[in-house]
Amino acid sequence: MKMKKMKKKSNIILVVILVSVLLGLDLLLKYLVSTYLTTVNIINNFFSLTYVLNDGAAFSLFASRTYLLILIALICLFFILYELKNNLDDRVLSIGYSLVLAGLLGNFLDRLMDGYIIDYLSFKIFTYNFPIFNFADILIVVGIIVVIIKEILKERGKKYEVRSK
Repeated sequence: MKMKKMKKKSNIILVVILVSVLLGLDLLLKYLVSTYLTTVNIINNFFSLTYVLNDGAAFSLFASRTYLLILIALICLFFILYELKNNLDDRVLSIGYSLVLAGLLGNFLDRLMDGYIIDYLSFKIFTYNFPIFNFADILIVVGIIVVIIKEILKERGKKYEVRSK
């Protein structure tokens, strides 16, 4: 019982540090982009840094519907916090949810304070211009992938336990 409490406490500390550092990095990157950047080609016809103000969600969904996007973000925020609280004994899930939380907070704060999100990572794949995104978006996607993989492995482990008994 003591080990489980210690593990939860260490995971809480990990979550707080991880979210703080990643959120701070996201906000710093957005500040630097908005202050100093217009467009910089990094790899010709593939990758550039392009300063864009995005008042929508992914792929410009819900453009100019700031209040709806803030409401959706708040619902997601409560869900992530609930899941994080209920999975603090699992370090991998704690890390996955922390990534999602940091990214969600980064974009949520942008939208809440300014009404838009600062995007800057632009990729062109063959002739397709992929929608421009930011570091917070990467955190959300990677965090969700971590959670999904962990949940799949957990389910497979349960199936294996049932079969082996």
